Amino acid sequence: MTQANDQLREKRVELILQQLEDLPTLPAVAIRVLEATSSDDSSAADVVRLITSDPSLTTRILQLVHRADVGVRGQVTSVERAVSLLGFEAVRSAVLAVSVFQTFAEESPNKTGHFSREEFWKHSVAVACCCELLAAQNKGCGVDPAEAFVCGLLHDLGKVALDAVLPKSFDRVVEAADLLRGNIADLERTVIGLDHMVVGKRLAERWQLPLTVRDSIWLHGQLPEALPATVKNPRLLNLVTLADLIVREQHLGYSGNYTFPVSKNVLMDVVGLTGEQVLMVQQGLVEQIEPRAQALGLGQTSSSELYQQALAQANKELGRVSGQLASKNRKLAVRARFFDALSGFQSVLRPDAPPQTVLSAIGQTAITVLDVRSACAFSLAPGQTFAEALLFDQTGEVFQSALVDCPPPASGEEAAGVYSLKIPAATESPIVPVGDDLEWLVSAISPRLTHDQRYWIALEAEGECIGGVIWGGPAGEAQRLSPQIQELSAIAGGWSLALRTAQIRDEARTLAEQLAEANRQLHNAQNEILRSRTMIMVGEMAAGAAHEMNNPLAIISGRSQLLAAQLSDPKQQTAAKLIYEQSHRLSEMISELMDFARPQPPRPKSVSVRELVDRAMELAKTRSDPADRTIERTIQEVPLVRVDADQVTAALVEVIDNAIQATDGSQGRLTIQAAFDPYSGRVVLTIADNGCGMDEHTVRHAFDPFFSFKPAGRRRGMGLARASRWIESNGGSIRLESRRDEGTRTLILLPTVEAATDQQAARKIAP
Repeated sequence: MTQANDQLREKRVELILQQLEDLPTLPAVAIRVLEATSSDDSSAADVVRLITSDPSLTTRILQLVHRADVGVRGQVTSVERAVSLLGFEAVRSAVLAVSVFQTFAEESPNKTGHFSREEFWKHSVAVACCCELLAAQNKGCGVDPAEAFVCGLLHDLGKVALDAVLPKSFDRVVEAADLLRGNIADLERTVIGLDHMVVGKRLAERWQLPLTVRDSIWLHGQLPEALPATVKNPRLLNLVTLADLIVREQHLGYSGNYTFPVSKNVLMDVVGLTGEQVLMVQQGLVEQIEPRAQALGLGQTSSSELYQQALAQANKELGRVSGQLASKNRKLAVRARFFDALSGFQSVLRPDAPPQTVLSAIGQTAITVLDVRSACAFSLAPGQTFAEALLFDQTGEVFQSALVDCPPPASGEEAAGVYSLKIPAATESPIVPVGDDLEWLVSAISPRLTHDQRYWIALEAEGECIGGVIWGGPAGEAQRLSPQIQELSAIAGGWSLALRTAQIRDEARTLAEQLAEANRQLHNAQNEILRSRTMIMVGEMAAGAAHEMNNPLAIISGRSQLLAAQLSDPKQQTAAKLIYEQSHRLSEMISELMDFARPQPPRPKSVSVRELVDRAMELAKTRSDPADRTIERTIQEVPLVRVDADQVTAALVEVIDNAIQATDGSQGRLTIQAAFDPYSGRVVLTIADNGCGMDEHTVRHAFDPFFSFKPAGRRRGMGLARASRWIESNGGSIRLESRRDEGTRTLILLPTVEAATDQQAARKIAP
């Protein structure tokens, strides 16, 4: 059943991805320029003639030519001069960057929400400029700066595509990302079902963008060692990841990703850059962004926007007319000869065409060769529990698509738990009447087909039925088509081969995407397992040490008390008392170790977040005087949480006490906020201060037992470790965000009453 749900989810994701077909294609002029610059037979004059045919593209190329690495002196006013200075590779990259930006630059003036395309493009242009500067700093790394610029500009292409096809859902993702301050890709998979990397990869495949651009869109942000071996240029991909990290650190534009899972030092090592080189790039980055943004058209006037809209509309209309003409030409060729139809069917398919495209081509060809007014083409991959069906009218256009669940498998079915459609008995004609074994599908589509009787042609591969074509016709339909039996058999074989190839390719692509996602989850799981194992080892060590030290400390404490009572010399009495006090202090530390190693099981109950915060504030004030620090509390109407109030309060006291200790007595500022995240079903409690902050090393080890950045003897280093232990034992999580001299933000997620109840029910059901 789980496999069936996964398959259905994958198909629903495919239906979402199909909406990408409604997005504009690249401008025709840009496509011809890209073809010309990649052809050995093209001359500079050919490229110049294509660019000058588009005034907007001409303007952008002339603006982009003024770059420090080209060595331009004075004003370049001709395209010939620009092409000569830049070269074919740089012109190709510039045209691709300008064309893609113009395709998605427009945004509805009436749109309201959390996602701003202008801020998004600022981030993209900043990453592009950073990539170019990093590549220029290390000319021996084999990365072309112009190619790096394009990869950086388009690395987050999937985000703006999601905003274009699913604006409401994507806006909810952005809102949740800003609240939780996590990775926007994780929220995309939760809310939408897939992330922007997969969407951008599919759109890049549809536009047939270069392979390096596709890899940068799909795999940026991955650890260097987790990249697939098939990546064409891993150093370029790591450079894009490094540039994205640098830009997000400097808060340039909007990315939606607040996490930094890959270390900057690791990326610098694999790319081959030093800290001084990266610092030079950071210092010169801002001044590089503004001219590039203006050249690309960020912040265009209204007249330019109208021109872009008119151009996009013209391209769309031209594409529609061209599609109609191509369809009519294919129909004429099919009616002239069946094998010409098979050739036309194969010619319209790209090498990487998905099953939906193949089904569409099958249906269009079937309408022509069968000479019917409507037909249905369906795909049923082996092991799949549902069929995907497309219905076509007499023009070859799709007027309905559906996912139809297969019936439960009959007893004795070879594929346990999976329905298998039987192939019709061998006959001279591939056309057979629809029988009872196909009634489950016909009943879902039959009202949209003509006539009362139903016929079909089965598509098979390796002895299994993988799909078919269904249509309605009068009695004697097989006799009407009997003169073309051989031709129909041949074209059915071509349909079967193309459909099965697409199904296998689709399965492989899905597995590749699942593998990439599994790599991300494996990395996170490994870190969590390592942390859990470390905590267990520390707990066992603490319990053993406490057990062994208790008896000697008891003897030292008792004997020192007796010694102090027997001594008459004041100095010796003082020394004996000091021994007693220090042994008592050690005993307290051992008690803390025991509490950490073997904490009391939580006793959860329903409690309000406001009550927890108020109680924690009062207790924290008894430990550290807040003096004149400003403390703000913003507690929204959030659901009750189900936790052990004492343990969670103690954890909050440790966090608040750390915040008070880290801030200045007169200018310190603490903010405590609580909000509800409906997607995770948890309450998000944020405690932020403007204190001294922590460096990266301190943040990574803040929850380790006995770790403290305070001088030795000031703190025991158990506060945050115990806080983490208490929060996690109550089904919550805790995370730190901090930068030196910029303060610290602590995010605590607590389960609501409803979420805690669901978790308990799941544990009871689990074996």
